[in-house]
Amino acid sequence: MPGTSNTRAAATTVAAAALLTAVVAVGMLPFSRTDEAWTEWFYLNDVLVAVVYGLLAGLLLSRGARVVGALAGLAAIGCGLAAIGQRYPLLEVPGGPPFAEQLIDVVGTAWVPGTLALITVVPWLVRDDPLPRHARVAVAAGATVSAAITLARVIRPVNGVIRVGSREWDAFVENTLPIQMGVVVLLGLAATADAFLRWRRLPADRRRGLGWLTLGSALMALSFIPLALPLEVSRPIAYASVTPVLQMAAQAFFPAATLAVVLRQRLWGVDVAVSRTLLWSLLTAGAVAAYVLLSQGVIALVPLPDGTAGAVAAGVLAMAVFPARGWLQNRVDHLVRGPSARPGTAAERLAQRIGTDAAGPVEGALEAIRESLRLHSVRLELDDRVLAEVGATGGPPLTVALSYGGTPVGRLTVTGAPGERLDARTEKDLAVLAGPVAAVAQLAVRTEELDAARARTTAVRVEERRLLRRELHDRLGPTLVGVGLTVRGARNLLDAGRTAEAGELLEQLRGELDRSAEDVRTLARALLPPSLERHGLGVAVTELAGRLGSADLTVTAEVSGDTAGLPPDLAAGLYGIAAEALVNARRHARAASAAVRLAVDGTSVRLEVADDGRGLDGTAEPGIGLRSMRERAEELGGTLALGSAVPHGTLVQVVVPR
Repeated sequence: MPGTSNTRAAATTVAAAALLTAVVAVGMLPFSRTDEAWTEWFYLNDVLVAVVYGLLAGLLLSRGARVVGALAGLAAIGCGLAAIGQRYPLLEVPGGPPFAEQLIDVVGTAWVPGTLALITVVPWLVRDDPLPRHARVAVAAGATVSAAITLARVIRPVNGVIRVGSREWDAFVENTLPIQMGVVVLLGLAATADAFLRWRRLPADRRRGLGWLTLGSALMALSFIPLALPLEVSRPIAYASVTPVLQMAAQAFFPAATLAVVLRQRLWGVDVAVSRTLLWSLLTAGAVAAYVLLSQGVIALVPLPDGTAGAVAAGVLAMAVFPARGWLQNRVDHLVRGPSARPGTAAERLAQRIGTDAAGPVEGALEAIRESLRLHSVRLELDDRVLAEVGATGGPPLTVALSYGGTPVGRLTVTGAPGERLDARTEKDLAVLAGPVAAVAQLAVRTEELDAARARTTAVRVEERRLLRRELHDRLGPTLVGVGLTVRGARNLLDAGRTAEAGELLEQLRGELDRSAEDVRTLARALLPPSLERHGLGVAVTELAGRLGSADLTVTAEVSGDTAGLPPDLAAGLYGIAAEALVNARRHARAASAAVRLAVDGTSVRLEVADDGRGLDGTAEPGIGLRSMRERAEELGGTLALGSAVPHGTLVQVVVPR
């Protein structure tokens, strides 16, 4: 949770103090002379620490992370003062700047407590659970060592003037510097080991970012190895600017590693987002630092001649280990950006997952994007509906529009890890993948529509078969049974010699068979009449009206427009709707009259069937016939509306595109 007003005020004060020391140190630069290269590198390192850790301290203190924030602030202000102390004696003023000799001591002391605490204490404290016993012991040891080394430097004499102690103490502290820094390195490596074990053992949600913290802590500890070497070895390394450059790169990497844990686990309620570009830059600096350490270590272990030959040999050795620099950079790229750091990988994975993912092509494509770009979630939206989504929402979202054939079709929304703001590089990578994703999405939508159309077609076929079964069972079946009974009765009459009565019975049978034959023809025409194929929908509808008309139901037909040129599937679908509507009017509506109106224009076809029957029952469930008519209209890309006719009855209106 965010801190109180007092906490925010303290955070602002610490950050402002650190930045002020950096501003003062940089402000003196134009008015001072240049010192030796290695001291200038230490100066740049101190200014960097003052700025970066000052901002980090302000963020953490404002959110209630008091201990870690205070240690970061101590390091920032201490290094800022060290930068001022290094620059001040170099000011070009007549007679030299006052108190220059006294400020020289600041260079050797101000940076010590905060920087050593960053190495030995802070990695233990970046966690969301109480410190276990071994961690408390390690933190106490780190704090004690940092305080002891600082105190040893404070009581040292300055230019022969003894404040506390003696010249012997001064020599003792100087000569034991490798031991002091060796203890710091060991404590730092112990903190690194703890971060590594937590990364390996904790659940996934509690180990987020701990891999970064492990690398950052290791680099901080290893960057002090040159100071832990014997003085006759460490001094030439420092004079060659290796030590300050290495520490500067490590100091740039470590805050990014710390933020990776804080932001991804939202420790202490910190929920701000840091740019992926910034994290990549800081981690790249760490990779450079590791390369410098490796190359200088190789050079230090190989005996080299003096002079030009030695310099050339050193250069050759540095180039020999240069592949390690490429490997480290590749690991940083993969850590921040995922496999997409290598050109073509994202598209390659996308193509592989589309056809092989068990969840489906869309889910496979989104999962490939999430893995390739190292994203936390990917959501695909089409027409204001979520088509698919993988992962859980993390940091601030980034949205890329999708288009297909030049027409906008939806959007792709992605998030990075919690606390990570995606950068322009990620947006560019997504833009490259947007086209294939849009195509896959359209394919999925068309597949859904095809499946739905197949389902509707199956339903219509089932309904037609049910209609055929009903006609056969309810009409033709009883007729055939009646024929059998009539034939048996006629035979009995003939056996009894009652030929006249048998003749009358057979005459009735002939009439019944004629009616049954007509019913079969009517049923066949209702399914697909010959006139529909020969003369078009208008003629077929007119014949339908005449065939279904009777003494009990008057049916009229009105046709306008060119109905002969309609596509066969469109004509067959509209004919089936008209036939079903008229059959419903005759069987269920108790109508005395019905009218069919068919109109064709340049863009659409309109079919209306109205009757004067009992009308709609608002409480009744739609029957199979009504559902069949609606599904036929939807298959044709049109709509069906059911309403009341004037003055009474039912009106069926169908509009389909031509």
